[in-house]
Amino acid sequence: MTSRISLICATPETREKVVRQFASPPGVDITVHVGGARTLLSVMQKDQPDVLLLDLPGPDDTDFELIDAATQRIQGVLVLMVSNDASMATLKRAMRAGVRDVLAAPLSDETVKVALDYLRDARANTSRFGDSSGEVHAFIPAKGGCGATFLATNLAYVLAKSGRRVLLIDLNLYFGDAATYLTDRKAPANVVDVARQARRLDGALLGASVLKVRENLNVLVAPDMPYQLEEVTADNVAAIIALARTEYDFVLLDLGRAMDPPTVKALDVADRIVMVVEQSLPALKDARRMAQVFEGLGYGRDKVRMVLNCFAKSSLIRAEDVEKATGLTVTRQIPDSDEAVRTAINQGDPLPRLKPKDPVAKALQQWALDLSPVTVKPEKSWFATLTGSH
Repeated sequence: MTSRISLICATPETREKVVRQFASPPGVDITVHVGGARTLLSVMQKDQPDVLLLDLPGPDDTDFELIDAATQRIQGVLVLMVSNDASMATLKRAMRAGVRDVLAAPLSDETVKVALDYLRDARANTSRFGDSSGEVHAFIPAKGGCGATFLATNLAYVLAKSGRRVLLIDLNLYFGDAATYLTDRKAPANVVDVARQARRLDGALLGASVLKVRENLNVLVAPDMPYQLEEVTADNVAAIIALARTEYDFVLLDLGRAMDPPTVKALDVADRIVMVVEQSLPALKDARRMAQVFEGLGYGRDKVRMVLNCFAKSSLIRAEDVEKATGLTVTRQIPDSDEAVRTAINQGDPLPRLKPKDPVAKALQQWALDLSPVTVKPEKSWFATLTGSH
């Protein structure tokens, strides 16, 4: 298969330098132009490239508007921008306009090689996951503070440790903080950014938008501030999840309690709904109401899984009481280990990594094993690695 790459250089001097330095490898056709954002659409129409490198040393708002218009008009082209400004702010602005990544200037033969690598990775992902169908599990708390985010993030970590490709999507659009349970790194984009580009959504765009937490574990984060949430429509959410199914073995959704259209759509398309409950009267009352909502939405009992978190045998509210109140079966009990859980949350590190022998960590490992029966190898902490302890 021949790969087509188009370059739009900012100056004739850059064009001459690239042409002089770079020889097209076999199976690659490269076309080089001089121009800017204003020539992007015409080059995309004329060349029909697989990848386009746009040399914009100092992009402005007009450039991004032109890029947005071009990528909306011509979809399926992997657009990479080369700029002197590769900051996170510029990357986010560029991605909103349809650019997949911002590469550091100057444009050179090495930049072209990076573009080829992007194309190979995109094709490899399409080939590997195009026929797959990952499982989607939607986590929702019966009441705030029940620990749904902790369970979703930590289960995602354990599944990824077992070798499964996992994506956690934070759909708690107003107060989502799932990424902080796993890492302190900043994401290149968020759910709103991806939803805005639903029409041109593909595996490469999704891959460039997620926060890569660890091997096999990515997070599509919620927005920092609840702005432009109108972009996150039910249809856009469905499109994101449908694509994620083809890219990952497991897609875990961390949902808020608001039954708005995007949340309901996420529940609709999920294979399993995990309702997280605690042994308290307020949580029990809300769990009963949520079970009634699920019934009204037509979700069968085989779709809903009720997990009793922070379970204590000494509690006045027993598992039987929760089942009687909701009409649902408690499918899993996660033991109470308040100090260990709190430490993991405060450190922003998964509990199974910090304390793999903790009862909660063991319960999560068993959960992952039930979902994906493979051996989960414990990971040594940095201190254990340093000292050689087991």
